[in-house]
This record gives sequence, C-alpha cells and structure tokens, in this order.
Amino acid sequence: MPEGDSVYRQCKMLRAALQGQVLESSDLRVAALATTDLSGRTVVDVVPRGKHILIRLSEAPNADDLKAGAEALTLHSHLMMDGTWRVFERAGTPRDGAERGSGARAASSAGTSPAARGKRGRQPYRRYASVRSRAEARTPLSADVSIGQGSHTIRAILRTAAVDAIGYDVKDVRLVPTRLEDQELVGYLGPDILGPDWDLNEALRRLQAQPDRAIGTALMDQRNLAGIGNVYRVEVLFMTRTNPWAPVGSLADAKLTEIVKLAHKLLNLNRDRPLRSTVGHPATGRPLFWAYGHYDQPCRRCGTRLKRGEIDDAAPSITEPCDPSAVQHLRQIAWCPRCQGEDL
Repeated sequence: MPEGDSVYRQCKMLRAALQGQVLESSDLRVAALATTDLSGRTVVDVVPRGKHILIRLSEAPNADDLKAGAEALTLHSHLMMDGTWRVFERAGTPRDGAERGSGARAASSAGTSPAARGKRGRQPYRRYASVRSRAEARTPLSADVSIGQGSHTIRAILRTAAVDAIGYDVKDVRLVPTRLEDQELVGYLGPDILGPDWDLNEALRRLQAQPDRAIGTALMDQRNLAGIGNVYRVEVLFMTRTNPWAPVGSLADAKLTEIVKLAHKLLNLNRDRPLRSTVGHPATGRPLFWAYGHYDQPCRRCGTRLKRGEIDDAAPSITEPCDPSAVQHLRQIAWCPRCQGEDL
C-alpha cells in the first residue's frame, strides 16, 4: 500500500532516471491531457509531497508548437491504493550495448515494455530494466507498491533517449504551471513528514485544533500532516498503546507528541528500504509489522488476540452522530484490546 515512504522511493527512482533529461515524447492517457505534447521539455526535478508525486518540467523550447503553453509545468500524479511508476531502459542505450558486448543476452519480445509491445518501429526494452531494488523485484507480492499491471492501466508515459517512465494506474494526473503548485495541487497539505521543511509543532497544532476527532482518523487527514497511511497509523498507535478511537483532546500533550515523533521516525527509517519494517530490524522477504494485517493473531506484546476494527476516515468527530447520507471511508485496522484499551 503506497504511503509517504513509497512515494519518496518512487520519486527517488524517477529523479535518478529523468532529472536533467529532455523528453522525446509524452503520452498522457487521461481525457483532459490526451493531446498534450511535452516533448522538448527538460525534467527539472521530481519531488514528493506527502503522497503526491510532482514531476517538474522546464519551459517549452518552442511555445508556438506546443499546446501546453510556454511556462514551466508540473505533472502531478497520486498512487492512491495501487498505482506505481516504473522505469524501463530502452534498448540501444550505452549501458544496454555494453551488456550485449559482454555477452549478455539481448532483450527479447518478452522484455518489451507494455507500452511498446506489438508496435513496430519502437525499440524493445531490456528485461528487468525497471529501476527498482533487486530485493523488491524478487518479492513482487509483498512489495508496498503494485507491479505487473497490464498496459490497459497505463496513464502516463514520459520518454527520453534512454528510458521510458510509465505510470500504471496512477490517479489524479494533472498538468499545472509550476508557479501554481501550492494553489492548485498541494497547498492544503499539512507538514510533510518526510519533507525538508518538516514542522513538528505545526503538525501538533493542526491535530489539536480538532479535539473531538478520533486520533486514528486525525492521523490520516493529510491536512494535519502529510504522508501517513493505514499501515503507519496501525503501527504507531499499537506501539504507543493508543486506542484508535480516542479523541485527540483526551490525549496528553506528551502522548500526542510521542505519536507524531514515532510516525516521523518510522517513515524516515523505511524511506530507503524496499520492504517496510517497524519491529527494529530490516525486513527480508516480506514486510515486518507488530499489528498491521495480523487480525485474530496473538499480540506480540501481551498475547491477547488482536481485533479487526473499522474506522471512518471521513468522520469529523467521534461524538457527532453519523450522517446516513454522508460518504463513508471505512478502513480496517488491527488493534489490541488489552494494550490499547478496550474502553475509552
């Protein structure tokens, strides 16, 4: 499940492959951008902002020929539940030629990018050329971003002379002037838990501004702090012995600070790991968690069976009755009735 650390790794991968490179072509498979041409623009940077991916592009080299306009642009995407970006090296690059010269087998049609299969005149890709860690590639079922999506899920392709960056099932693909990033894309977000401008005090202030809201819901509100998802919500609340439905206002300042500091620590520890671990040592083969996904299993702290609960991430308050006409965002969580308190 993509969270702030997943987005950080995706941006690091894309930055290594694209930064400073000129786009030869683009293919944005969303209706509003179907005719957009980004060719000739240089990728200036790839920036994570909470769970958002911002690919910043230079000004157009020839504005008269481009419908997208002349000014610097930002291509926005969001991974949501199962989106992912992958990078494929194109055959014919210096690295690919060197491998063939050393006896490596040339890419076959089985190694062709899904975006190029069946289309004559396009260069095939080297097999397994996705710029992902080898550990993550060996464990596709337990990696925290989906892989192997079919070509029908492609929503964006950015092609340079050396690589294709392909966005599978990414959501909210938008193109805005870079100067309007905050206004139109990410200005509403709270402090970025993995950002260089992380502000603990501001995150605490925003959380405490809604004292009647359940802490489990407040942590997921990206307007309070950006980057936490369901995995880290479950783990942080378990590790701090906090009931997910406890109102923010019922928590001591020291407890709330402990929760936010631990979330910051865990995401930073895992941001460069292909597999997440919250148990004190790196994961090998599969992610390692104290509580997430361990429904009906013994608590690793006290032995009590973990419960499966549902929490509404759209609920504004734990005290207000639910509006039956309102859209709910129910998420399943694991929690320990003994360690985290059966009763509020």
